[in-house]
Amino acid sequence: MRKLFAFMILMSMNLTAQNTEFKVYDNGLIYSENSVNKLKHIVDSLNLKFKVCEFNKTFFAFGQAKANYVELEKSDAVKAKKDLEKGISYSELKAKYPKADFKEDLIIIKSSYANYKKEEKVQFSSLPLGKRNDEESITESKKNVDSYKNNFKGKWLFVFEEKTSYSKESVKAFYFTEEFKSKPISDKYARLIQYSDCLVDTTAQVFHDNAKDSGVRYLDTLPTKAKKFQDYIDQALKKPSFSEEKISVLYGLDEMAFDEKSKKKNKEDILKKELIEKEYDVFLKNIENWESLKFTRLDSLRKADKNFDLLLKEALEESKVTKSSDDEFEEYVGRYISKNEELELKRNRRVIGGCSMDSSPRVHALNIAMLSAETIKWEIFLRSHLNIMNDRFDRVSDGSYAQGARSTYIKEIEVLDINVLDLILGISLRIENPSKNHYYSSINRVGRALSETANPQLIETSLLDMITDNELDDYNRILMYYLFENYNYNLKDENAKKLNQSKLQLAVAKMPNYISSKISFED
Repeated sequence: MRKLFAFMILMSMNLTAQNTEFKVYDNGLIYSENSVNKLKHIVDSLNLKFKVCEFNKTFFAFGQAKANYVELEKSDAVKAKKDLEKGISYSELKAKYPKADFKEDLIIIKSSYANYKKEEKVQFSSLPLGKRNDEESITESKKNVDSYKNNFKGKWLFVFEEKTSYSKESVKAFYFTEEFKSKPISDKYARLIQYSDCLVDTTAQVFHDNAKDSGVRYLDTLPTKAKKFQDYIDQALKKPSFSEEKISVLYGLDEMAFDEKSKKKNKEDILKKELIEKEYDVFLKNIENWESLKFTRLDSLRKADKNFDLLLKEALEESKVTKSSDDEFEEYVGRYISKNEELELKRNRRVIGGCSMDSSPRVHALNIAMLSAETIKWEIFLRSHLNIMNDRFDRVSDGSYAQGARSTYIKEIEVLDINVLDLILGISLRIENPSKNHYYSSINRVGRALSETANPQLIETSLLDMITDNELDDYNRILMYYLFENYNYNLKDENAKKLNQSKLQLAVAKMPNYISSKISFED
């Protein structure tokens, strides 16, 4: 535990030492000019490829239906459960339980998944609209859902929760007023989806299927040849060190008691901490100097010691099998063996964030993206960069307070001469029959990304047109409404935000009444 704590402290200190999340090159981007030029060359080829892409697939909108929702608690829940089992009509139930929570004309989507027990489940969810209409959801076993035989209209789907020491008994139910429908996506929107599939190669993935979980919560404790090689380097180059105990003292004394008995001890602790802080300042200068000279000295060590290449190659071969490596060892592999080998090591380990402030999953994705650019692997580059943009990473916990500091880096793909808006719209539309491995965006993240682009007028016009387009299914129209709201929220120009709010209000008025009536706007 002490080692984990010390590791997290060192990581956070490294982050606070820099003003931006990632290093920014002279071109103003997080990728070097050399990498950008390589990517542009690939994009030129892909754009030519897109012109001859076969457009022969019909995409269907996500299955959606309308339903009314009811929720009851305590004794009413027990009674209502019996009524629901008997097939009570919606109007009868509403008359019998007037104090129940009713929400009508909700748009419902359903999605299938397997839980951690590998049980097949189907989740029915409403879309949140307006202040009172939060998301409501009911999860059922696939077996029970299959018993409906896709005939939901005029039927109930409900779940009863027994009373516990923490909650009252309750029942939640959807009453479907129409069947689930999935209409074809019109050609103009299907082309956006096709474009995104051409750019974001659906046959590729960032990590290999058998990639190993890594990160601060998954530290390898067993000795490895990679660690042995790193120890060899550290000893040969006399790497400065700082004890974990002192780091614990330095960052473990922030909360001190201030009662009379503790004052003397507090003074001793403060003095001890001040001495350690001075030592640490010296250590930081020493390690900075050591890092600046490291590779020059390593090049000399490699020429002088024939064991250098032998130890490195042995460690690489073991790491390919065990998937146990880290950024430092992978950097040595990239410099002294090949960038391709370095990239493969990174693709063999998936970094899991230890907490909200742990940026290591994003750093890992950036390293993969940079190496993919250098080794001309567009399919890996774009997926990895989109993961950074959409903040698509696993973390043990993730508080919203940390999310604002994670930038979207949309400029990095705008300079590549691809149609960024078409790409984002293509991965933001939801469809019933996507290509295997199709990439889906995070609406709130890409909304923020679009707010940073150089062509706001095109973005606003495109999104507003989609919101008002009766050819587009209701679910995707609502998603475009969400996307516009997120885009507008992140704009810095207050006047533009107010003007856009008025435009959005006019667009929403053209949506079906059961949707527009639930959306309210602040004056």
